[in-house]
Amino acid sequence: MLLWLADHSREVMWVVFAAATILFAVFFVVPFGIRPLITDRRLRSSGVAVKGECVAASWSEDRVSETFQFKTVEGRTVFYRSPLRGSRIADTGEVIEILYDPRSPHRARTVRELKVGSSARLNFWGGVAVIVSMQIVFWGVDALIRSFHGG
Repeated sequence: MLLWLADHSREVMWVVFAAATILFAVFFVVPFGIRPLITDRRLRSSGVAVKGECVAASWSEDRVSETFQFKTVEGRTVFYRSPLRGSRIADTGEVIEILYDPRSPHRARTVRELKVGSSARLNFWGGVAVIVSMQIVFWGVDALIRSFHGG
């Protein structure tokens, strides 16, 4: 087994690289970068605007998440909880405009959030930078392995 690994170290390394890249993309870039950006874009283009009330705020260290209550056009009461952020969107009891997806009303954003932008953009580009950095490291490891194997 060890001899096989020694003879196939480049192939094993590329399988490990591919698996690490896919796992990182699936568990970080997609849920924290791509998906929220797509939701924001969908809400900007086809979201339904309603008034919503800030009903609660919860703090985690120095970041805050707020819960908003609103009614859909059909009259259904929905709660939307904002992602953690550095500052408040609204004071408790304040009524502000919210956009929600009519196909899935729990997908919502306050208009203020959409104007400011989301941390998802940073998550996306940070994830891309990590994947590119991983590629550069693996190219270096691959060159090192080739130098040991004489070509």
